[in-house]
Amino acid sequence: MNMKYTIVFILLGMVAMNGLAQDKSFRADELRDMTFRKVVVASPSRWSERAFVKDDVTSSYDFCEANADGMMLYYNFVEQDYCELVAGPEKYTGVIRIPARAGVRQTPVVGVGSMAFYYCDGLTEVHLPNTMLYLESGSFYGSEDLQKVVLNENLIAIGWNAFEGCRTLSSINIPQSLEYIGYEAFYNCPKMVTPLYNDKYFFYYPMLNYESEGKTYVIPDGIEVINEGAFIFTYLQEVVIPNSVKVISDYAFDGSFVQRVIIPNSVDSIGYHAFSQTRLEEVVVPASVKSFGEGMFCEVFWLKKAVLENPLDSIPFATFANCSMLEEVSYPTTVHKLGDHSFHGCSSLTHLPDLSNIDSLGVHVFEGCRMLESVSLPASITYIPNNAFSMCESLKEVDLPESIESIGNLAFYQDISLESISIPKSVKTIGNQAFIFCKKLKNIDFSEGLLSIGEDAFSQLEQLESISLPESIESIGRGAFAYGYKLKDVYVKWQEPLLLQNDIFDSYQHVLGMTLHVPAGTAERYASAPYWSNFKNIVEDVNAINAVEDDGCFSHGSRPVKMLVDGKILILSKSSGTILTDGRLRIY
Repeated sequence: MNMKYTIVFILLGMVAMNGLAQDKSFRADELRDMTFRKVVVASPSRWSERAFVKDDVTSSYDFCEANADGMMLYYNFVEQDYCELVAGPEKYTGVIRIPARAGVRQTPVVGVGSMAFYYCDGLTEVHLPNTMLYLESGSFYGSEDLQKVVLNENLIAIGWNAFEGCRTLSSINIPQSLEYIGYEAFYNCPKMVTPLYNDKYFFYYPMLNYESEGKTYVIPDGIEVINEGAFIFTYLQEVVIPNSVKVISDYAFDGSFVQRVIIPNSVDSIGYHAFSQTRLEEVVVPASVKSFGEGMFCEVFWLKKAVLENPLDSIPFATFANCSMLEEVSYPTTVHKLGDHSFHGCSSLTHLPDLSNIDSLGVHVFEGCRMLESVSLPASITYIPNNAFSMCESLKEVDLPESIESIGNLAFYQDISLESISIPKSVKTIGNQAFIFCKKLKNIDFSEGLLSIGEDAFSQLEQLESISLPESIESIGRGAFAYGYKLKDVYVKWQEPLLLQNDIFDSYQHVLGMTLHVPAGTAERYASAPYWSNFKNIVEDVNAINAVEDDGCFSHGSRPVKMLVDGKILILSKSSGTILTDGRLRIY
């Protein structure tokens, strides 16, 4: 008797639990964060040209169940209380109606998983339930026979490349709930010829629509957000943005033919690469813009003038990279940093933008600015980063302030017009290959205070004939002065030869008979010292003085003294009563 009642109670409990599961309220707003994590945050890298596409989709699944039409569908649980449709062992075909709930527990179906309908040839129509919140990246990728998708009113987000290659898909309804459609979601969908938008978001203008070439498109008034990649690869000549727009999202106009866009004062945010690879010739970013994405005008080859009115702290990464026709750019005094690659490849810039308030330069910041003729840096800058001015082929003059403490690797690499450089006394280190391949560089003025010279720092200098190394130097990298075939004289000031870890000249130079000039009384030490003994000609500097009176102070020892004579800074060697300058002795 007791066993009988026990079984009855168990069965009643299961029925009650099943009823609760079916009556369980569904709160789409509570799952919004999960939706954006799965669709937006988990999207492929912004730097990839195309979303990652699996070669073989053999999705595992937690359970399967036939829908009302008898089609076997496969699901995975999402955060325990929800599930999403995923790929099954066989490709889905025909018309599919995804149920709102599935499984024994009647779990709400909230999404379509990544690649769930990947290359489902024969799939013609899909209907989504009102519980559906998202379609992940590539969810319908390559389903060429898909003609109709009925989106539901609770749908929030559609992932990258979701419908890419759906060549027969001609239209799709856009619910008011939709907030996001990912990059290239409708790429290679030739029958999609209608712009997609709702009351707040503009999502999509047909890609590669030749009929729009040279035309103007006016975005409907009331739109607040131009979606990610909305106008990518379009042929429009002009897009009119209404004053209602607040956000221009990542890649919004990337790769389009647009030549004219006026950014209204209502816009407060512009995303990554928003206008990259467009045909803009002039642009003004209004003061209203507070958020400014990386690479915004990257590779806008036709851009000649840019005015940034917005109060930025820094110019972001690659903002104007490879804008090869850019001649004029201005930005507010709030800017203190030029980011990495920010003006990389701006080959028409003949002069630097205003640097008076700049205290930090990014790596590769002016690399490849081939028309840049002079560089004068403000005292606020203390470091010249890697490749900062490399391959500036027309650069002839470089004025480094006394604030500079370090010159980075390849900082002036292959600046073939540079003839002279004066290293301030504030500089402690010169990086690897900092001046390599500066073929015309023949005058280098090192100052006391320099501690190290990196590998190949002054290698391949075809016009360099002599160098004078300061006594303060503690290390010199391998090949620092290698392959300078005109280099004949090397002046050093160490009483005890500097111990080198590597060859700083190449052996070919030694064979030609370079002359090493050493302090008086030290020739024998250098002749027996490691590496220095390789020199065939070691000459003592006989013009030495042991003390020089300068401003009432008596200076002793081996450190040379700088004096201003006839408007020129002259190096006093350790000579007795003489100054060595321009190869001549002068009485002092």
